Amino acid sequence: MTVVSPLALLLLQIAIILAASRLMGALFAKMRQPQVIGEIIAGLLLGPSLFGAIWPGASAVLFGDKSSLNTLNMLAQIGVLLFLFLVGLEFDPKIIRQRGKTAVAISISGIFVPFVLGFGITYPLKFLFDATHQAHLFPTALFMGAAMSVTAFPVLARIVTERNLQRTDEGGLAIAAAAIDDVLAWTMLAVVVAFVPAADSAHNLHPAAVIGLAILYVAVMWFLVRPFLKRVQAVVMRQDEVSTGTLAVLLLTMLLSAYATETIGVHALFGAFVAGLVMPKTGKFVEEVTLRIESFVVVFMLPLFFAFAGLKVDLRKLFHPDMLAYTALLTAIACLGKLGGASIAAYMTGLGKRKSLTLGVLMNTRGLMELIILTVGLQLKVINETVYGMMIIMALVTTGMAAPLIELLLPRIAKKKEDKIYSVLIPIAKPDSGGPLMQMAGYLTEVDKDHRRLCAIHLARPTDSQMFASFAGDVLEPKLLEEMAPLLAEAESNAMTVEPMAHFSRDVPSDIARTVHQQNIDLVLMGYHTPVWGRSLLGGIVHRVMTAADCDVAVFVDRNFDKPTRILVPFMGSSHDKLALDMAGRIARATGAAISIIHVTDSGNTAQPTIDKAFTDPTQKAAVNIKVVPSDTPADAILSEITDHDLVVIGVAEEWGLESSLIGIRAERIATDCPASMLIVRRYGRSG
Repeated sequence: MTVVSPLALLLLQIAIILAASRLMGALFAKMRQPQVIGEIIAGLLLGPSLFGAIWPGASAVLFGDKSSLNTLNMLAQIGVLLFLFLVGLEFDPKIIRQRGKTAVAISISGIFVPFVLGFGITYPLKFLFDATHQAHLFPTALFMGAAMSVTAFPVLARIVTERNLQRTDEGGLAIAAAAIDDVLAWTMLAVVVAFVPAADSAHNLHPAAVIGLAILYVAVMWFLVRPFLKRVQAVVMRQDEVSTGTLAVLLLTMLLSAYATETIGVHALFGAFVAGLVMPKTGKFVEEVTLRIESFVVVFMLPLFFAFAGLKVDLRKLFHPDMLAYTALLTAIACLGKLGGASIAAYMTGLGKRKSLTLGVLMNTRGLMELIILTVGLQLKVINETVYGMMIIMALVTTGMAAPLIELLLPRIAKKKEDKIYSVLIPIAKPDSGGPLMQMAGYLTEVDKDHRRLCAIHLARPTDSQMFASFAGDVLEPKLLEEMAPLLAEAESNAMTVEPMAHFSRDVPSDIARTVHQQNIDLVLMGYHTPVWGRSLLGGIVHRVMTAADCDVAVFVDRNFDKPTRILVPFMGSSHDKLALDMAGRIARATGAAISIIHVTDSGNTAQPTIDKAFTDPTQKAAVNIKVVPSDTPADAILSEITDHDLVVIGVAEEWGLESSLIGIRAERIATDCPASMLIVRRYGRSG
């Protein structure tokens, strides 16, 4: 491989890093894991752990030049500074005030216990460090305590919002405690860094002098810079936008703050975080600034940091049984300290056992924040590459274990066998689909109106600024519930009670299936919208919901739907067709519509007993017309009967060309050629 210039090499490095980061991030998101785990692993795989091992020549060409790595490192450091500026910017004191002393107690316990364990374990494990570190073990012990104590607030926030926990005791307390953790963790790291010069002759200031200068710096930022920034905010509010000039002032403030803390000896990262911390917290101001910076930092800058971190560690060194055992020990101590400390404190403040454990699991997530702190430790030489690799594994494990453990701990609505409640979940993707779906739900449940439960859910993919604002009570439910206004209006006009749910999601089908399981839903009633070219009508999201949800699913195709007068039910005897009979009967009992059943057979046998059984309900007053059609082309037979019907209720079955297909190769002639509205139903857990 020939690289024509340093710039060409840098561009190629960045392109490869971004591609690997996005691919691995998307893969882990599909696995319902935080995307940051995949991005961190992508960085590790580009280093000597995998790429350097299987293709050393290409690795040497791409990442072997020290000058290009130095440039990459500088870009990565700027990206981390911007990220921590955003973390500080999005810290809102209202999050803490809402939870008060309880959150403070949980946060302090969740930092103190792991700090003591991390500090204490350093001395028995000092043989893991080289001779230099062993000679100056106190700064290393301080650092290990701080590294064990951190919580990844952004990762925790995303888990909480995606599982709709922000309004629960455990979710709200976890967010508040993690916000306090952020401030304490970076303050603690600044103190730890202040002690490093005592073991490093490159710095001459005494730790007490460094800490004193840091306190003076914070006072200047709070009492001088903060009032100035409030004036900047006032200008933004008058202009109703963040101009490029205003953005330049804010970034300049961040850079000078980072420069100040780097100069006095407590690391530039602390300065970037404090600069964001002292920014005004008016929602619009924070949201506008964050939107200007966030996407570029998360998509472009942070993957460079992950890659550079991965280039500095070779995980193959940890494959020895002893090293694996020590890695497992550090991971267990980290979980015991953070998860245990936070859970015990939560339980002592009055939370139940399950809620306390849930909160502890959330607080145990470390993610990117841990990687940042570990990189600082490696730069300052308070840990070596072996311990660095072990702690990265610990960070990945503690972050990855959070999502599945939360799923196990989330309660499921109890439902007894004798419970006759019929529960319907209506996912809303577009506002204008809400009214017709609510109307259809009313027809389907009219027979159970005294024992029905209607739930509507709207799922949206958030920006981080929207997430953090939602924890302070600013944006979540009001804005997301706006999408459900037509549905709620339809429900109100027909005196129907509906439970609206609105939260953030990065995997809508999986979250619908999870809600079905937790809420004990009997039927998912979802809308259908014009597919992307080449997509099957029952492909994409519809296919995933049908195959993942543990309940019956109905897909409503609205073609100028109104109160139906004539309903057609194609029937060939499958379990899905039997569900279609039941759904048609429910609608007919609610509307008085006449039902036509067309039974297509090529053998001369009929399904008359099954059809009769479906309509033995004494409340069924509408006429039921049954027509047996001998044919070996069911789709043609059905289409010829549809013309004078205004609703077709049909079961998903291969005979109709409607068996759900992931790759969208089914003809689906009935669905595409049918002029009437359709309700396509699938029975849960039974083959067509």
